[in-house]
Amino acid sequence: MDRQAQYDEDFYAWSQQQADVLRSMAARRRDLPNELDLEHVAEEIEDVGKSELKGVISHLRQMLVHAIKLASSPESEAVAGWKTEVIDHQALARDRFTNAMRKDIDLDDLWRRSCREAGKKLAVYGEAMAPMADESPLTLDELLDEELDAEDLVRRLGNA
Repeated sequence: MDRQAQYDEDFYAWSQQQADVLRSMAARRRDLPNELDLEHVAEEIEDVGKSELKGVISHLRQMLVHAIKLASSPESEAVAGWKTEVIDHQALARDRFTNAMRKDIDLDDLWRRSCREAGKKLAVYGEAMAPMADESPLTLDELLDEELDAEDLVRRLGNA
């Protein structure tokens, strides 16, 4: 894949690769101007890519938090809103996700953080979180699958 295609199709991978190239250049090339701060330029490019990754993780976390609340409090007046949030956050995660991010998403950590957040939010309303698995009951591909809707997700959480 050429650089333009990689930039257009997988910005996260491009940013990580470009940061590596800049660091390598800084280590090998002594003929570059002293004013050229390649290490910090590389760090900034890498951070822009990491921001994309954090966005995907955040949307996946919000999707899971709302699904956990749905599974825990199916009679709540907020059910329709929670379903909408699941749909919205899944779509946003799917739109921003690239395959290069896969290796940097710790699904079990994401699951545990989502459970903690959902539990705290439910507690504010005097509700308890339903028992949940210790590890993520879904794979990343399943979470990003367009065919997975809020009700299927809740069913999967309940069967874990």
